[in-house]
Amino acid sequence: MPRSVSDSDGIRGAINVPFVATFICLSIFFYAAPPSSFAEDAPHTREHQHGDDHESVERIVVTATPIAHQEEELAASIEQLDRSQILEQLGATLGDTLRNVPGVATSGFSAGVSRPVIRGQDAFRTEILESGLATQDASRLSPDHAVPVNPLTAQYIEIVRGPGTVRYGGGASAGVVNAITDRVPRQSIDVPLKGEVIGIFGQNAEERDIATILTGGVQTEDHGEFAWHFDGMIRESDDYNTGSRGDQPGTNVDTFAASGGATWFTEKGSVGVAYSRFESLYGIPEEGDTVQIDMKTDRIRLESSLDQPVEGVREVTFRGVYSDYTHDEIADGEVGQTFDNHELDSRVEALHEPILGFVGAAGLHGKFQDLKAAGEAEEFLAPSESGSIAFYLFEERSVTDHIDLQLGFRAEGAWVTGTPQIANNKQTESFAPLSGSAAIVYHPNTTWNIGITGSAGQRAPSQVELFARGPHEATATFEIGDAGFDEETSFSGELRASGWLGRVSIDTAVFVTRYEDFIFGALTGRTVDEEGDPAGDELEELFYEARDALFWGGEVQLGADLFEFRDGMIGTEWQFDYVRARFQEGSGNRNVPRVTPIRWGGRLTYAHDRVSGSFGFLRTEKQHNGASNEFKTGGFTMLDLSARYRIPTLEEIIPIEIGMVARNLLNQNARNAVAFNKDEVLLPGRSFLFSIHSRF
Repeated sequence: MPRSVSDSDGIRGAINVPFVATFICLSIFFYAAPPSSFAEDAPHTREHQHGDDHESVERIVVTATPIAHQEEELAASIEQLDRSQILEQLGATLGDTLRNVPGVATSGFSAGVSRPVIRGQDAFRTEILESGLATQDASRLSPDHAVPVNPLTAQYIEIVRGPGTVRYGGGASAGVVNAITDRVPRQSIDVPLKGEVIGIFGQNAEERDIATILTGGVQTEDHGEFAWHFDGMIRESDDYNTGSRGDQPGTNVDTFAASGGATWFTEKGSVGVAYSRFESLYGIPEEGDTVQIDMKTDRIRLESSLDQPVEGVREVTFRGVYSDYTHDEIADGEVGQTFDNHELDSRVEALHEPILGFVGAAGLHGKFQDLKAAGEAEEFLAPSESGSIAFYLFEERSVTDHIDLQLGFRAEGAWVTGTPQIANNKQTESFAPLSGSAAIVYHPNTTWNIGITGSAGQRAPSQVELFARGPHEATATFEIGDAGFDEETSFSGELRASGWLGRVSIDTAVFVTRYEDFIFGALTGRTVDEEGDPAGDELEELFYEARDALFWGGEVQLGADLFEFRDGMIGTEWQFDYVRARFQEGSGNRNVPRVTPIRWGGRLTYAHDRVSGSFGFLRTEKQHNGASNEFKTGGFTMLDLSARYRIPTLEEIIPIEIGMVARNLLNQNARNAVAFNKDEVLLPGRSFLFSIHSRF
């Protein structure tokens, strides 16, 4: 039986304090600010130079707002992994690549399924994007569905911890993960061909990966500039070994991905298109059965921009993507369930010139989804349609030489059509979510930045939360939705501080989020058969409920260069993250299920022109605060090692870098507290991955 945990009523009572303080301060700064404090010719409130090394040096962020910024110019908690950091992880999935980022965990259902979880919240509150648009898969519907994004072909990955509801809607109330692929090139390329190739071999599951990125361009005097992009990947792996308990069945993966795109640039703007194909055949851990998912998705993406189309408008951009997604769930060689998803996501943004000291952007965001479940899956969820159209506005200005103000608003109309359990006919539920945010960024000096954010957002319920109506084999649950749900509302406050204390860099954030009508799947503790009758013991009964909930916690990151060694630098990095989640009503155990436990760790790093590496650990504590009827996970320590070496003898011909990553060196028997099937699945045991990487 789960242990009871004492209430934290003092924290709940303090939730209104940051909001009151934030909006009082914003009101004072808004009305007192002189318009002349804004630099009229600056693209945003803090002007900086855009050179060739701009992205790698200044770490420009494009996900959090419509206006590109340096990390320190934003109040939100931002993490950006550049190309080098992505390759250092050698992650097979997006979640696997981000597993060590503070505040980010992974769903970890199987080796081929690993969706990022931000601050204890996944699925419908964490938005997963590819170059700013939805990945358009079925991963939100069930934890056994994969995200069709290959991190090995991403140029960089951005993580926004905290609400991204103004630009992306209520589905980003916990945060956003954006994999930037540049499949539609966004800048001209001055060489006919350049690229890179990486190959990986993993000892544990006999993993074999090869990925490549090729780009090039043609420049003409009369017809503008033309840039093209191609990337591809093949991956195969067997069931991984857990260490002392042998192989974990249902963790094999076989993946293929390819994409090609091109952009034409002129003096007036650009237009580009890309096509991508993603296929994955991966195992699902189920006791006694051989279950695999055969997934395929085709995506067509269109982007265009127009520079200064009319007076007062700096740029208008359009981005749209259409996906045709399908997957079959195969048990013992026969297709039992099929999901087909046709989805469109499009966005038009206009960046305007300064108005009364404010610079910003207005946008229209439209989405439409046609989801069909066939076979046994139709017993779980009947065919449904959903869509939304939203208008949003983001504005910012300098208030003083040291203070910036950022404001956002979003109004949305959304609808979901489906068939609930108690009805034979389709019905349509309509919603009108509203979102708003306000933030102050304070720059007391050249080394410190302090941001405070207050936001309120709403989310329309999903198809599953409204219309789930039967057995869900992958999670071994019998799920019932509630078509009477209203919008889920969140109120968030966050304080972030980053800077330097002597030689030590510090980036820390604390947050609190209160949900009204937080929608979640609650296990009743009863078992039923596939008809929902209590006589059976095949499936756990799960009802979707809406209850008020409170999340609070934070992240801390520390780093320092210690001393020079053989023309390189030895440094250290430390991290800590914590999230606590409680329902605010009801008796007995009120813990929210599947919330990330406390994590902390540190590592030593070495950086040299030719050699780099790190050695460290990440400790995940025991989950003391599990929900009722939830399997309790123990604590474990992951000890990891990585090293990379650039071969000097081939530098002038073709640069080659070899690398090695060792994970779980202690061979720990570990379970992921966030995973739905954590009682059945252990994480991989000791693993070694070797890579060879070349640029040309």
